[in-house]
Amino acid sequence: QGARLTEVLPRLPTFCPGCPHRETLSVLKELRQDLEQQGIKLISHGDVGCYSLSFLQPFKEMHNISAMGQGGALGAGVDMFTDWKKNPSVALMGDSTFFHSGMTDISNSVQLGHNITYILLDNDNTAMTGHQMSPTTGQSVEGKSRPRQSIMGLVKSFGVREAIEIHPTDRYFYKNLLLDFVKKSGVKVVISNKECALTFGAKKRFQERTEIALNGKLKEKVYFQINTDACEDCRVCVEMTGCPGLGQEESAYGVKTLIDPSLCVSDSYCTQFKVCPSFEKIVVEDFVRPQSLRDTFKGVLDTPQAIKSLDEVALGQHWRAVVVGVGGSGVTTASKVLAKAACAMEGRSDLDFKFMDQKGLAQRNGRVTGHLVLHSINRSAAAVTPEGMGDLLLATDLLDGSQSLNFLSQQGLMVVDEDFQISMQMMLDHHGNSPVETQAHLKQEIQKLLQERALIVPAKKWCLRFLGNAVYASSFLVGVAFQAGSIPFSLTELTKAIQEGIKRKDEVLNNQAAFELGREYFNDSKQDHNQTVKLKNDEEHYLNLLKQSLHESFLPWHNKRALLSVYQNALERLCQYFPKVKKQYLGQYLHDLFVYNRGATCEDFILKAGELSIKIDDEKLQKKALRILARTYFVKDEIFISHQMISPIKKESDERKYKKLGKNYQIHPINKPVFPIGPWQLSFEFSPKPWMLKIMRHLRLLRFVLISWHKKEIAIQQAVRQRLMESLKNPSQLED
Repeated sequence: QGARLTEVLPRLPTFCPGCPHRETLSVLKELRQDLEQQGIKLISHGDVGCYSLSFLQPFKEMHNISAMGQGGALGAGVDMFTDWKKNPSVALMGDSTFFHSGMTDISNSVQLGHNITYILLDNDNTAMTGHQMSPTTGQSVEGKSRPRQSIMGLVKSFGVREAIEIHPTDRYFYKNLLLDFVKKSGVKVVISNKECALTFGAKKRFQERTEIALNGKLKEKVYFQINTDACEDCRVCVEMTGCPGLGQEESAYGVKTLIDPSLCVSDSYCTQFKVCPSFEKIVVEDFVRPQSLRDTFKGVLDTPQAIKSLDEVALGQHWRAVVVGVGGSGVTTASKVLAKAACAMEGRSDLDFKFMDQKGLAQRNGRVTGHLVLHSINRSAAAVTPEGMGDLLLATDLLDGSQSLNFLSQQGLMVVDEDFQISMQMMLDHHGNSPVETQAHLKQEIQKLLQERALIVPAKKWCLRFLGNAVYASSFLVGVAFQAGSIPFSLTELTKAIQEGIKRKDEVLNNQAAFELGREYFNDSKQDHNQTVKLKNDEEHYLNLLKQSLHESFLPWHNKRALLSVYQNALERLCQYFPKVKKQYLGQYLHDLFVYNRGATCEDFILKAGELSIKIDDEKLQKKALRILARTYFVKDEIFISHQMISPIKKESDERKYKKLGKNYQIHPINKPVFPIGPWQLSFEFSPKPWMLKIMRHLRLLRFVLISWHKKEIAIQQAVRQRLMESLKNPSQLED
């Protein structure tokens, strides 16, 4: 048997980014909470479809899942034994399920006078089985013209009097409508009509490619991002949307939530929750495809000798490869390239192969696996790789790769990307290890098990840097594996396989470039890459940006040189206390304190931090206690956040992401400030201009005028600081 890592949570499927079903489930989740405050407990029923995933985190919405079309029938049966005023029933049903067998449920409910709300999730597709045409489209699955059937027309023909069709993105209207419907007696039907994100996204990408082909550019392209400086990692956006496009990154204050640009479809639904000022809309004008920096690499590479050649396969030794990763990360591309090369087999007639993709969850951010076996024509071989028999394991995701080590033989090689897509379980595990720490742990454990047989490479980072898109990482991994001698096909066959296995010409060129980039990475992996990949987040550069940020936060009459000198001296003292903490993190703590109150509480912070360093021996616990302490010295009020939105650190980050994408770009903060006015809370949404933020960041007078402003947060921080310092008397309490 192959090696195993058993302590990592398996990846469960989730809804796709932009899925319209998430919008319905998010509204139901909030509605359920509101109803429970009124003593009403909602019962939800469902059956088979994409929406079946709603029983998983973060929604956990379905109380039962039955066979296709039986969710409404079960709901009708439960209605007979419950008080509908205290326990109203809601049945979730897809448009395809409605036409398949759900119509009888609604008809039966009308005939028997049930009290139930049907929510019909119309996404214009039979999405769960491959996006076949539904009766509403006017086409059959063969593409022939058929009568267009109306869900609303059929529902009304059953005698349903309370029926309405809505767009689920209108969250406020949707919630109030459902609140009204579930409290009414009788049969009610809500048709939530929004196209499946996958088909909508495919059409959108086609339109963009067409416009670029005609005009050489897009008039504009919209992105969304999270300002991690403003983010408090409350994860409300994750819990209320369940969007896999939300990820995490490490910061001075621990884990922060971010938007993964490779997954985000810019539907903006995560921005609709009035809980934080960290979301931003970015509009890139005259968008063009990122230009490849492929010419940075030149030179002829030596062709490696295969560890297991085709001649050895012909003599009876099977060659097996396994490709794993998250759906949408290029797993199918890599396995298709290997399969195409196997079809050619350099014209040999003494060899055969079998190939299989396991991709049932490819569209739902679940694991996808491809298997390939080469064998002698005189021997039989199963397509699926037995445990401990794989010669090559290609993994586009570190988490999924770590769960597939059992496929590798004692001599097999693993080539895996060093990053991974955060699973929903990790995103919702507030009390567990941070994903960043898990990533480091995974790398350590894999290298411990496989040693030199594990090549953990920065595939996505290099493809993003040199090719403008991380999606080509799978071809990068194939290039690394080939150059390592773990693929028995010739360079000519693999190059031809890329050309034949990928449809679009521009994608062929980029995947070929990624393949060569992977080869060159392997050759140069033991050398210094600073000449080719200059990372901008180097420590000294970041510390200089912190000082620039402080300089901008001061007013003209402040003694800036003196304040910066105090800051620098405080930083040196902190470095002496915490030599194992990143200097840029220590600088960040002091920077935020100085931005908040000009360093008025700096000395108190330094003294308490020194006490932490003496009384806490555990390095991990010490770092955690320090960042908690630092966070208790400032409040992220509208004044502080205004500076965070326009600081030099933020500006450089935006420049790096968007400057090369088009002629210009505009940042539109999605801000939701709250001001206390007597007994009332004034809350509104607007996108402030940079000049507004420049003025607001200096209006510290508001903290004295609005006495109750953020009073609760200040009290909480003081209590946390007091408890933290008291726990030093008994360090075992620090874990709590």
